[in-house]
Amino acid sequence: MKWFPVLVAACLGGNLHAHAQPDEHAVPTEMCRGYFMVPLTLSADDGRPEERTLWFLHDTGATTTYVDPDSLERVAGHRIDSTRVRIRNATAGPVTYHSLRARVTDLDHLSRSLGREIDGVLAYDAFGDRLLILDYESEQIRIRDGRLPPPDGQTIFDADGPDKRPWLQMHFPGRTRRMLIDSGAAQTVLAINDIDRYPTVEAPRAVGAAMRFRTVEPRSGARLDGQVRMGPHRLERPTLQSTPGSELIGGRIMRYFTWTFDPVQDRVQIVRNDLPAAIAFDPIYGHGMILAPNDIGLRVAGVLAGAPAERAGIQVGDVVTHFNGEPLISRDCDANPGADLLVTLLRAGDRIDVLIDVETLVD
Repeated sequence: MKWFPVLVAACLGGNLHAHAQPDEHAVPTEMCRGYFMVPLTLSADDGRPEERTLWFLHDTGATTTYVDPDSLERVAGHRIDSTRVRIRNATAGPVTYHSLRARVTDLDHLSRSLGREIDGVLAYDAFGDRLLILDYESEQIRIRDGRLPPPDGQTIFDADGPDKRPWLQMHFPGRTRRMLIDSGAAQTVLAINDIDRYPTVEAPRAVGAAMRFRTVEPRSGARLDGQVRMGPHRLERPTLQSTPGSELIGGRIMRYFTWTFDPVQDRVQIVRNDLPAAIAFDPIYGHGMILAPNDIGLRVAGVLAGAPAERAGIQVGDVVTHFNGEPLISRDCDANPGADLLVTLLRAGDRIDVLIDVETLVD
């Protein structure tokens, strides 16, 4: 069942363009490693803490809004023992939520993976039936009234799919796939099923894992030997990663465009940002550790054969607590791995510092 919050905003309207227009309202936004972070501020309440702002990661791939139990306790002033809550009288710039339904879920492991505190995850439909604009060039979310015109195959496309999230048809060599447009996969180019069936420059190899709410999803990666067409846009030799779940268009494609979503008519407008002509896709870099949630850090659940972590002696069961001397949860969204990585870990109660290389796994 989809949950739609009651949303109150000023009346909006007018034509659509890639950059902010007078009839569009900006939602307060910070970017962190390619993710849109939105502050929701609860109204003042006698007897409640003065600081009542929660930071939510907006995820077009999420069907449900989530909130962390510790974050709820911080703004409520007491522990809330419930799996579902309503966040009442909260604002995010021009948006007012009278009753935002959310599922209570521990998000500490996502905070550690990202390098900053995450209080919640906002679902795709969290802005109601307004047009939703994700402008990667301006690092901004905007909303406006109105509807998108019918698909034209050039800038406006059918975004209908198996659920209420936005989906888009992508043309690969010899096949066409309908894929989820997923801003919550900010470090992914394309995630596909059956990667071995695609023509790739080299055979797919293990590159790491994607961390879900309660599971860790091992991934293989390779570079496509060919191009992918997204409407009129041609993506030359993008990197691919495997997934057993929904196939994804990730943030490393989305960042080249401004995306306007029409959730009522299941349409999306895609406008290329003012960037150099070629859309280039970097290699896949990695350290070779598969990391899983842990109460105090991230547990090493696997080590890729022949990868830097294995050569450095990191073992399954080690618990990583710091990268480059910084606690995992307070790395200030640093996305640049550099040439090497100082890993602080706990092993059988001992604290150990290990310097490992970060190398190209898929060129």
